[in-house]
Amino acid sequence: SQRVLLAKPRTAPMARRRDGDIAPYRHAAREVRTARCARRGARGEGARGGARVRRRGYGEEARGAVALLGCCFFGRKRGMQSDMFSLTVMGCRLNHAEAAAIRGVLESEGFVREESKPRKGVPYLLHTCAVTAVAQTEALRHLRSAKRAGAMPVLVSGCAANVTEPERLFEAGADAIIYRVEKPEATGWARGEWAVRQGESASEEAKRLAEKVAEGFQFQFQTGIFPRHTSTRAPVKIQDGCSFRCSYCIVPDARGNPRSRALADVLEECRGLARRGFRELVLTGVNVACWRDGRHGFADVVRAVSALDGVARVRISSVEPHTGEEEVLSLLSASDTKLCRTLHYPMQSGSDKVLKLMRRRYDSGAYRRVLDRILERVPDIGLGTDIITGFPGEDEAAFEETVRLVRDYPFSNLHVFPYSERVGTPAAEYPDKVPMQERRARAKVLLALGEEKRAAFAATFAGKTVEVLIERVDGEGTAIGWSSEYLPVRISGCTSERTGQLVRVKVARIAGETLFGSMDGLV
Repeated sequence: SQRVLLAKPRTAPMARRRDGDIAPYRHAAREVRTARCARRGARGEGARGGARVRRRGYGEEARGAVALLGCCFFGRKRGMQSDMFSLTVMGCRLNHAEAAAIRGVLESEGFVREESKPRKGVPYLLHTCAVTAVAQTEALRHLRSAKRAGAMPVLVSGCAANVTEPERLFEAGADAIIYRVEKPEATGWARGEWAVRQGESASEEAKRLAEKVAEGFQFQFQTGIFPRHTSTRAPVKIQDGCSFRCSYCIVPDARGNPRSRALADVLEECRGLARRGFRELVLTGVNVACWRDGRHGFADVVRAVSALDGVARVRISSVEPHTGEEEVLSLLSASDTKLCRTLHYPMQSGSDKVLKLMRRRYDSGAYRRVLDRILERVPDIGLGTDIITGFPGEDEAAFEETVRLVRDYPFSNLHVFPYSERVGTPAAEYPDKVPMQERRARAKVLLALGEEKRAAFAATFAGKTVEVLIERVDGEGTAIGWSSEYLPVRISGCTSERTGQLVRVKVARIAGETLFGSMDGLV
């Protein structure tokens, strides 16, 4: 007596733009009113469910959703909740790029509905960060929370999985750990591979699913598994690892030595993303400008991605000093560039004494000279930077040098972190430690200064036209997106069909860091 009720799915182009090829199926699946009815229709107790869909005039996508749900419900181990999975992503854009690979693997296994929190009987994967001790502790808290919720299996991957003792992860609730294996005898991308360590009480399903995720990290797209993104811009991992060994940094231990994806592999992913409607791609890595493939350097991969049909703009996650800023500057200043007019250029400190203790590869004078060249050639660029406060040996005079450097340049995006000791790094053993309260107080000073400078930077766009990637449209018809310079923009008079589109906006007014205006055409 119950009926399968399916709303007509949204238009395929719109769904593809947001979620990839499986999106129309996912959207139709969400419209199934009861999982019980969907299972009956998929089983075809037998043809009644499918016949009902056909009679009502729904297309192949809607009927496919019923079949897909059937596969999910009846291919699962008893006790697991159908086609759901939960994923928590901590940390940087690189982690989010890897999370897209995780989603692709899970969806290939029939898990197409993502939950934001751990749920009983639902597979849960935590992709972790370990850049600070706080992040590592937070990862353990997430694992304990997932276990209390009854998630099954609980998998953990990412930086914390590589630098935390396996026993601590298993005690916190992990069933399986996906970790990095360094292979010195291999070259290129193959140097870093992923393996699985299984807990004593873990099920075969936990090990099998963990091994599938480990395979997904290898980016073997020829298997038919493709990354699944949940935002309108897509981060693309092109590089991993670091050998700089700054005295405070745990990342080389977590990520291994530098390695680059092959140019052909990068372009294959980017073409697929463009076909799925992603207009902006974000090239990311640990040291992204260190990317190399034979005779090809970083500028070559940027140009190649920019030249792909459907790619409207390219963003670079971060460029370390003395790695490729001159190449990036040449690309940014070109008249036909597709590079977003923003550059994240980590400083860490404005004090030469502290930079030397940090084992950074430049001094404040060299850093200033690069900024001068950037602003001379691209005067309205959005400048971002990272700063650590309260590093061992940073006295008041050293901190004031950092404040002075920030005041001297038009930074629009400051990432400020109180220094966090990482066991196993040289800086953890340094004398002259700054009390944590003082570290945090100095961070607050810089964050407040950063807000002032961001508002001042936004004010320079009054009356100008900016390019905006629309992230979403609210119920009142206001679109929210980001400019090429990485400023938030609100656009009046839009419909939901504009989501994911790249548009021109005439700035009418500014409030704080936010630009307000109306659409002035498509890009």
